[in-house]
Amino acid sequence: MSSTTPATTYDPSSILGVREYLRNSPYDCTDIEELSGGTANYVFRLKLIQPFEGRETLVLKHAKPFVKDHKDFAFGLDRQKYEVAALRQVRAWLPVDSIVTVPEVHRFDEEAHAIIMDDAGAGSLPLKEFMQKGKVTTTSAAQIGAALGLFLGELHKWGKGNETACEAVRENQQAKNISSYIFYGRMRQTLTGAQVPLLSEPPLGIEESDLQVLDEIAKETQQTMLAASDEFIMGDFWPGNIMISLDGTGDLRQIFILDWELVKTGLPSADIGQFSAEIHLLRRFHPDACGETSTILLKSFLQEYKRVGKPTDEIMRRATVQVGAHLIDLTARVKWGEKELTRTVVREGVRMLVDGSDVLEFS
Repeated sequence: MSSTTPATTYDPSSILGVREYLRNSPYDCTDIEELSGGTANYVFRLKLIQPFEGRETLVLKHAKPFVKDHKDFAFGLDRQKYEVAALRQVRAWLPVDSIVTVPEVHRFDEEAHAIIMDDAGAGSLPLKEFMQKGKVTTTSAAQIGAALGLFLGELHKWGKGNETACEAVRENQQAKNISSYIFYGRMRQTLTGAQVPLLSEPPLGIEESDLQVLDEIAKETQQTMLAASDEFIMGDFWPGNIMISLDGTGDLRQIFILDWELVKTGLPSADIGQFSAEIHLLRRFHPDACGETSTILLKSFLQEYKRVGKPTDEIMRRATVQVGAHLIDLTARVKWGEKELTRTVVREGVRMLVDGSDVLEFS
């Protein structure tokens, strides 16, 4: 084994396996911490024996051909190839002084299915948790929202028609299939089936005429998502993948965008709508902790995205559709809160799609 290359005979899905995998490499550790964030991969913080390029900690992300927390859900290992390609291209494009950034990839071991990348820091928190804990002030909410709107608007501008960026992720068909199914492929099933007890006991009672409208919207949107080939999107832009890092005085230091495995060519509206829906759900289900700050953050995000990205009316219409689909398909499946409020929010999603109502005032 080379002194500069991690071993590939160990399974880096446990602390012991990671320790053996990294032994005698530049990433050898004094301490390894398994991180709880995310459900798909095995993720560890490495406290290095010797700093690596000035960094005292790094993160190792190991993939299996399934979702870690749902082992019956197959998730192809090619996802790492697309994630690394996206991280490297986006990091090269971003200004060095950008407050929003992505981790630098230091090693991608395709044989061991391991990525070693920058660490957002031990004190960092996902934006979702940061807001749920009431740690966001009205001032920082506006700052974070504007920074994310700027980042996403510039990302979509950079990615539109960018053949180099699009070619690197265009074949990530798995990502397209997952996203189109989660939000649109199971919509009727979510509203009428027995898969989601919060909605089926008792039945929601959605009119068949409304279900038919939803079927048509879902079919058209899926077809458009799957056919999109010349716009680079993040693909999983939500507050759980956005890490907030503070400085020693508690001020915002950096925002890291993590988990690019669902990167793809697709619809910019998917990124806009997914993030907006999640912030809306925070204010609906956690009004005491972050009701006001969620509204401020969302308003700042949308204002800055529109200023920078200059989206067409069609993009914003599709973003509204994405919000409605998100409220329908994910609200009850991740158990945001009590049953009656959950059912009310799902019905709001139905009305957004059927009537074109816009609870977020995108227009």
